[in-house]
Amino acid sequence: MPHTVFIDGLYAGMLKDDKLQVEAPPGIYSLRVQFGGRVPVGKKGHSIDLSVSATKQVAVHRGSNTECTFHDRERLWNILFDIDLVAWVVSWFIDMPPLYKILSDAFFALWLIRLVLIRKRYYKITAIDTSQYEN
Repeated sequence: MPHTVFIDGLYAGMLKDDKLQVEAPPGIYSLRVQFGGRVPVGKKGHSIDLSVSATKQVAVHRGSNTECTFHDRERLWNILFDIDLVAWVVSWFIDMPPLYKILSDAFFALWLIRLVLIRKRYYKITAIDTSQYEN
C-alpha cells in the first residue's frame, strides 16, 4: 500500500517500500509518513481524519547519506488478528462457544480504540547514516 511522505509539511511523494532516501542539503527536517486521509461525512463538507502517521525530526549532515526506514507498531496485534481470523473460518464449519464471539468482538473493539489513540504515532521511523557503510 502506498504511503504519503511529507518533508517539512510539504508533499514529497508516494512511497511503496518501507525505505526512504532523499537527497537534501544539510539541515534538520521534519519527516512525516502517512497512510489514509480524510473521509467526507454529510453534505456540508465535513470530514473525519482517518489517517495513521508518524513524524520524526531527521538530521542530514554534509557529505552523508541518510536513509529512513519505517514500520508499523502492529506486530502483536497482527498475530492476534491472524489467530482470530483462523477461529472465525473454523466457526463456519463447527459451532463455536458463545465465549468466542464475546472475546472476538472485545478484541476488535480494543484494537479500534488503540488505533484511534495512537494514530499519530502509528509508525516507528528510524534514520541512519549509511555513508559510513559505503566504500
